[in-house]
Amino acid sequence: MFTGIIPPVITPFTKAGELDLNALQETIRWLEPQVDGFLILGSNGEVPYLTEAERTQVLEAAREVIPAGKPYIAGTGGEATAQVIERSSIAAKLGADAVLVIAPFYNRGSMTPSVLETHFRAVADACPVPVYVYNIPQVSGIAHSPAWMASIAQHPNIAGVKDSSGDIMTLTETARGVGADFNVLTGNAPTLLPALSVGAQGAILAAANVIPSVFGKLRTAFMKGDLETALSLQRRSNALSYAVTRDFGVPGLKAAMRLRGVNGGYPRAPLLDADAATTAKLEGMLGALADLLE
Repeated sequence: MFTGIIPPVITPFTKAGELDLNALQETIRWLEPQVDGFLILGSNGEVPYLTEAERTQVLEAAREVIPAGKPYIAGTGGEATAQVIERSSIAAKLGADAVLVIAPFYNRGSMTPSVLETHFRAVADACPVPVYVYNIPQVSGIAHSPAWMASIAQHPNIAGVKDSSGDIMTLTETARGVGADFNVLTGNAPTLLPALSVGAQGAILAAANVIPSVFGKLRTAFMKGDLETALSLQRRSNALSYAVTRDFGVPGLKAAMRLRGVNGGYPRAPLLDADAATTAKLEGMLGALADLLE
């Protein structure tokens, strides 16, 4: 079971749009002392813009620098069941400890709960490592209900869920409906404290690429029962969390990382790099958190 704070690591590109594996490894090394694991090829890894060969390169480069003792999750979602099975098999061979799979959503109208359950069960049957369900309706347009999660959780190789919906009621009911061994992770930083309070064991957070220690301190305070500190950290971190996801997306996330002195690189087209006004806003938000940063 994965616990603690896990960043969905960005995929750095040069200004020319070329994959920058050295920057990827530098980023992982910077994050490593401050986090509890890594997600590679998640949404913030700009996976739609990578070729299959590049996906493999990223997984290999990450494995080289992620310590064996820290969880290594690989995003392997795709549209065709066979494609997801192949990607998951490759990720496992390259050293991933688990895979994270988003629902196929191109033919959304046909993706009924039974179709999706058949898809995930087929992937889990074939995958040599545990499978995690990625619930992110703001991207897929598909919201996995707590009842659906309780059903799919019965598969012995479906180990958990990353719930990025931000819907605390959904997360609460999901945590209540699945077994005690099912790993519930939140993917929504602005609701981290509520998520921990209702049963999430850990978190995969975009903003953890930028301020990993802040989320680590929040979780530690929660675990110690220091809710006053945890609430203060939640409130103080929310503006930046919204900025690098909802407001400015991956370009904002990478700009914020550069402001922290981390070589997160640049986004790949069609995404455009953050402009000066956005960068200035991010700089102000980071300045407001300066006393918390290491």
